[in-house]
Amino acid sequence: MRSRKEIVSILKDLKSEMASLFGVTQLGLFTPPIPGETGVCAIVAFSGDRDILDMASLSRFIEGKVGQKLRIISLMGLRDELKPCILQAEEVTQDDQLIFQREIICSISDIERFCRGMRYEEFINDEKTCQAVLSLIISIGLFSRCLSDEHMQKYPAVPWHALTALPDMISPCYGTDLRLIWNLVERRLPSIRRSLEALAGMKSTEAQQKRRFF
Repeated sequence: MRSRKEIVSILKDLKSEMASLFGVTQLGLFTPPIPGETGVCAIVAFSGDRDILDMASLSRFIEGKVGQKLRIISLMGLRDELKPCILQAEEVTQDDQLIFQREIICSISDIERFCRGMRYEEFINDEKTCQAVLSLIISIGLFSRCLSDEHMQKYPAVPWHALTALPDMISPCYGTDLRLIWNLVERRLPSIRRSLEALAGMKSTEAQQKRRFF
């Protein structure tokens, strides 16, 4: 695996080409602040005429040139709460982790709102609601993976490790058991949301920004 210094050197030489091919206007590297993520990530600004396929193509382009995969994050899409961690290299605090905990609560609340008053038969025949719920369940799992083991151990009443496995339980290729999804929505998610809402320390963080581009 290449060092950060080596990657910077390679990408500096490619700046003009990336600007022409993918509309890159700024590009920098950062060490991911989220627990469980390793390596180096790229933070990128794109010109206004570009789309997500340009971002995906840039990811493959960098992977080919560097010889390893880098997660690409769009500056415009970057969470305000995480800007101090990424743009200023500040340490991730307990409050930063609570960002993801709040997002889990919001995702569960959205699922409850979408399914309110529904029966199972209505749910499985409502394609938009099914797809929205599946997407939100994946988000719940991904947000859970952003929490540290220390945080999870502090609140054992929440089934964190099961939540982190949720994205792998939904398979567009093989199919997903909607009865299991519905039972989760009806029987488990409300109590999980209440447990999360009862946890202490749900404070927001103030975002700041500092240039970290080369």
